Amino acid sequence: MADPAVTIIIPTLGLRERAASLQVAIDSALEQPGVCSTVIVVLNGPRRSVEVARLLQNDTRITLVTLEARGLPNALIVGRSMVRTPWFTALDDDDRYLPGALLLRVRALEQRAECAAVVTNGYRRSGVGDELHVKPTQDVNADPIRSMLEGNWCLPGSWLCRTELVGVSAFEEMPSYLECTYLALRIASEYPIVWVDTPTVIYNIGSPSAESQSRAYVLGQVRALRSIMALNLPEDVRRVLRARIADAYHAAADYDRLAGAPRDAWRWHLASLLQPAGWRYLSFTRHLLRDAVRIRS
Repeated sequence: MADPAVTIIIPTLGLRERAASLQVAIDSALEQPGVCSTVIVVLNGPRRSVEVARLLQNDTRITLVTLEARGLPNALIVGRSMVRTPWFTALDDDDRYLPGALLLRVRALEQRAECAAVVTNGYRRSGVGDELHVKPTQDVNADPIRSMLEGNWCLPGSWLCRTELVGVSAFEEMPSYLECTYLALRIASEYPIVWVDTPTVIYNIGSPSAESQSRAYVLGQVRALRSIMALNLPEDVRRVLRARIADAYHAAADYDRLAGAPRDAWRWHLASLLQPAGWRYLSFTRHLLRDAVRIRS
């Protein structure tokens, strides 16, 4: 019997500082035992290194797609449109699969014909070592959607989808941030999924040029949360998300205050106060007022 065929989409900006980790990601996908891997690398955005682009163009093991526009959602849309295998997944260019990752996921879905996707545990790698992402006390399978409020159980690179059920449309309304949270909740709100508490991926924290360290990431949380709220979710989940929008506005206010942008900080702060449970951030007003006095003196 032929090995199951899996497509792995690897979006990348092609940055020089991630060249080594990108090769590790590609190798970890191609060297998966028990499956036939097809790797589609989606090189997107204008910042790509000429050297990295040349290396990818010369790598006959992969299919390379180059997009001028930058953006993970669009890269995933293009990659998904090219899938011709029964199963597909995606991997960040600074992460890696553990041996046997894809075969374990395929077997999990083969045993559950009703499920559209499988998500597994993984390790979060930082300078102090590896940490299991989802703790044993979090029962994802009992209620995947509400479990997401306890903690995001979907790491980048930790999922596998059944191609016939999860199409391009699953990615078309994806926000530019909180992409995995959106994808996991979108699929879980439409189809049964299965959680496997076995680590199959290493997710690197604090990689060079990580989006989570940028101002755009902090300021983009509100829009991302609103996109997630547009999904078909239970009302109690939506209430929690509405409260988290206040948290996101406050985080933006704090970021811009520390960055020396008081007008923007005031704008985000006032927006936070108008949200459900936004009153929690009323005391932050004194910091902004103190800053205003300091600027005038």
